[in-house]
Amino acid sequence: MISLQNVKTILGTAAAACLFSVTGQQANAATLSSNWSYTMDSFNDGADLYKVGSQSPYELYGMAIKEENGKVFLAINANLALTGQAEPTHPEVQDGNVGWGDLFFNFSGLSFKDASAQEKLFGIRFAGTNDSGAATTGVYSGVKAKSVGFENYSFSRFSKYQTWVETTATDSNGQHGKVGFGDLTAAEARDYLTKKNGVVEDTSYSIQNVIATGNKVGDIQNLSAGELASLNFGQYNATGSKTFGFKFDRSLLPSGDALISLLEECINDGIAIKATLEDKPPTSIPEPSAVASLALLGLGLFGTQMRRRAYQTVKVAK
Repeated sequence: MISLQNVKTILGTAAAACLFSVTGQQANAATLSSNWSYTMDSFNDGADLYKVGSQSPYELYGMAIKEENGKVFLAINANLALTGQAEPTHPEVQDGNVGWGDLFFNFSGLSFKDASAQEKLFGIRFAGTNDSGAATTGVYSGVKAKSVGFENYSFSRFSKYQTWVETTATDSNGQHGKVGFGDLTAAEARDYLTKKNGVVEDTSYSIQNVIATGNKVGDIQNLSAGELASLNFGQYNATGSKTFGFKFDRSLLPSGDALISLLEECINDGIAIKATLEDKPPTSIPEPSAVASLALLGLGLFGTQMRRRAYQTVKVAK
């Protein structure tokens, strides 16, 4: 099995702790399972006019990702359904529906806009009802992205979204929200999403959130109820009313460090994950009898294999 590990992985001996960001503060979380690796978003930055948090249909709580049997699995916990949110009272929403943007893998080390301009992004259209430029759902390479904010009644700039969440909208307790972006802080997300040639370009409807052009390289499959059953977003107090996901062949993506990002069509919430896709599968953990034999032989190989295995079960998010 090819492992998927977080860039900020911390190794432990037999178990490891995870730090994740929910409300802007670091907190110790339970050790992650050997399958899913979780990244949690702020729980009160999904804006819906004057509402954020659990009362907003656009609140995104977190994402989970794993690799198994030659597939990459990705799951989302949010209040927004896979098919989006009907907005019949807003004529500005051209198709009457506000949904998910596309998911992007950026292996280039460039800002999002620079990678987009050079067609170095990989994109996944997973929501068949969104306004993507991709003709069908699936995995795309050589991607250039675009914005569909204007036609989805969105905030015109990332800075306006953040200002609205943190100074105007309130949660069910009457408190203003706090923008988070998974493994990125709000400031880091703004720089990553807006910088072009090293200069912030936070201009009207310039935040790119769907595929404009690209080459389809493979299909995706929606995760079944059985495949979603092993998820436990609740261990991080996530309460999104919808959990769904998809999988695709690992061979469709390159190896290396990636920044994975997702924005809703209306730019009302988003999240990012830092991850490394390795190109060499780790050796399986030996059975106890084999471990004893290796210990008697004094081989160092077992310890190395165990440390590599630990990389799959640990994740740190700001």
